[in-house]
Amino acid sequence: MKVHKKPPQWKSFVFAEKLKWYAKHDNDVKNVFADKYKIKLILEEVNLEGLKYAKVIDYVRPIHHNPEMKVLIPIDHLLKDEKYQISDWRIKKMFSQTETTEEFWELAQEKYGIIQEKDEIEIPKLYVIKLNLGWNTMIFFKNNKILKIVAGTREFKCEPENIVKWKKLVLEKYSKRIPPKFFIEEFIGFNLKVYEVYCIYGKPRILSIYYETDVSYEGNYLIVEEKVFDNETGEYSDLFSLNLIEDAHLIPNAEPLNIKINEDICKKICNYAKEFAQHFEFIRVDFYYTKNDIYFSECTFKPGALKRIKWQEIGQILSKYWTKTIE
Repeated sequence: MKVHKKPPQWKSFVFAEKLKWYAKHDNDVKNVFADKYKIKLILEEVNLEGLKYAKVIDYVRPIHHNPEMKVLIPIDHLLKDEKYQISDWRIKKMFSQTETTEEFWELAQEKYGIIQEKDEIEIPKLYVIKLNLGWNTMIFFKNNKILKIVAGTREFKCEPENIVKWKKLVLEKYSKRIPPKFFIEEFIGFNLKVYEVYCIYGKPRILSIYYETDVSYEGNYLIVEEKVFDNETGEYSDLFSLNLIEDAHLIPNAEPLNIKINEDICKKICNYAKEFAQHFEFIRVDFYYTKNDIYFSECTFKPGALKRIKWQEIGQILSKYWTKTIE
């Protein structure tokens, strides 16, 4: 981890100011870890035991589709204007222009990238289209029907033509140096329990737990870490304990979580977060916990886009750990 030289007034900075300062550093590495598509390659490489993540999906059925035609299309065609979408009549026209079934599938793949649906290809019932570096930029599908289309705070009606409008709006507002990439991944579910680990200088410091529901339920915990010697292995291991920070919320108007947390799950999540945090002065690593599994969600360096969170007491705690040098 590279520790950058701090400005003279660093000690007087509140946490939000420190985040804004750090937003100008380590951007090349941060952009890779924050990229929702590229991070999957990192997850495969580090191969953390027990940690799952939503898999990328290459092909789905067309939206306007005769189920008797076993056709699968890549994401590029799902995002095309409706008049350029793969349709039954286009498929039938191609079929009439070829002499054999084999020729048809060769032409279909060459011209449109579509492939034949086969038993060994698992067709997702739930999936989501995402932008690699976008906030709340998604289209949700269930059984090939649109469930929800969102771009930031804007929501579209669930109609196929709005997919193109969504894409245009997203690209109009996209201002990052990294080229935009749309991709499809399996959808884990709504109303999940979210674990956000705020790390300073490679160490987990705050664990924020909340439910993704219409009413936000949130609890924030100070992470206390100590080294414990294991007589059997002859090695030290990290032991995490959690202390609830009373009446402290990052989500506006959040209600107290009021649940008994699973310390073993939290310990695993903190250990996972450390793997990502070792590269940065600050990072927030997010996870989901659902159906007894821990899923990686994302890495974030600009929580709340640096303006939507009121840090208050939690910001004071994090700022205390973010000194000029590693202590």
